Amino acid sequence: MALLRGSLTYARFYVSGAPPDDFRERYMRSIRARIMRPLEPDDEDLERSGWTQVGDPFGLELGYDDVFYGENIVLSVRTDRWQIPGPVLKRQLKEAEQAYLQKKGRERLSRKEKAELKLLVAKKLRRQTSPRTRAVDLAWSLEDGVVRFFSHADKPAAVMTELFVKTFGVKLVPESPYTLAERIGLDKAQARAWRDLEPTMLGDGDAERGEAAEEEEES
Repeated sequence: MALLRGSLTYARFYVSGAPPDDFRERYMRSIRARIMRPLEPDDEDLERSGWTQVGDPFGLELGYDDVFYGENIVLSVRTDRWQIPGPVLKRQLKEAEQAYLQKKGRERLSRKEKAELKLLVAKKLRRQTSPRTRAVDLAWSLEDGVVRFFSHADKPAAVMTELFVKTFGVKLVPESPYTLAERIGLDKAQARAWRDLEPTMLGDGDAERGEAAEEEEES
């Protein structure tokens, strides 16, 4: 989902801690150290995430003008993942095992040989395709201490949170009625009333999470 186009629905996170005085230089160094490194067929990683330009998931050269917009930091979290269909891998692996046994004049493979062949076949298949790429934008209002992340799915939010904390050295707190109440402040009477409230389920949480996941798959 994009910040510059499409539906402007997002999840909100609060940033715990204020930026340092030299935040532009310090943050820029840290962002560049965690720019997305595209997956290669011979990499051991099956999935990898990093920062890219908003509006261009393949824009890996980030300058100050790409990141800082007034009192906001805007970035995109790109995730690459190898996704080889199981039946394809299984068929290719079976053919490779049969060819290997015929060449060696044997009837069985050792566990080590099976693992090595599986890795070789997987790398061969990766060279014939490209990893799946997904990018989700975010905007961090430095003035308000609020991050708007343009996805409601759990996994992209978890990936973003981990990358954000490593990059900026601050804590992210997902928005909820409780965190919002804490931020705006309550008097004693309001605080007592708030503590006495009981949660009420207004919808099917599992269905809503499923819908969010489907939206991510389609984006």
